[in-house]
Amino acid sequence: MPTYRLTYFDSPGRAEPIRIALTLAGVAFEDRRLAYPAFAAMKAQGELPLGSVPVLEIDGVPYVQTGALLRYAAKLGTHGLYPSDPMQALVVDGVIDTLNDTVATALTPSLFERDPEKRLAMRRAFVEGVLGRALRYLEGLCARSEGPFLLGPNLSLGDLLLGTTVQQYQSGVLDGIGPEVLEPFPRLRALGEAFAAHPAIAAYRAKRAG
Repeated sequence: MPTYRLTYFDSPGRAEPIRIALTLAGVAFEDRRLAYPAFAAMKAQGELPLGSVPVLEIDGVPYVQTGALLRYAAKLGTHGLYPSDPMQALVVDGVIDTLNDTVATALTPSLFERDPEKRLAMRRAFVEGVLGRALRYLEGLCARSEGPFLLGPNLSLGDLLLGTTVQQYQSGVLDGIGPEVLEPFPRLRALGEAFAAHPAIAAYRAKRAG
């Protein structure tokens, strides 16, 4: 069996769907969580291939790119998180790229803004622009499914991303991006509820909390 070590910050962020996918696949892995000074030191010393996280080491070899790591983790085990059907894979890949490219790229500058007023102004523009468009697109994808998940009754990789994103917004952990941004999107809210109630996800959360 290969050995796995996943490196990210001590927060859900981009790594949480990877953590969940590995857990659902029954893959044992070291969940290395960094404080920012440790991340900065690793980056300065060239220990991160692209100077960013997450990084998944497999038998000591580092691999990067969030989308690639997500797809890899989803293909492990027998849960079928990544669909073999090309059209279903297109839907899942659209979710991955929307959240980990379009949305994350637009959000990032505000994460490094220290002035609270400027940060909130950036977040308002983000919500009214990029995030609003992305959520409308994702709501439309959910509307084409019989539910409760993105592709129907079974969890997919897309649900791991959508579910953790909905939970993040509902938690209000990001200034200016709280539950109110989801009010116009009932299908996304319903998917988030189904995700949280899924036995495998509930078991994962309980283990994490313990």
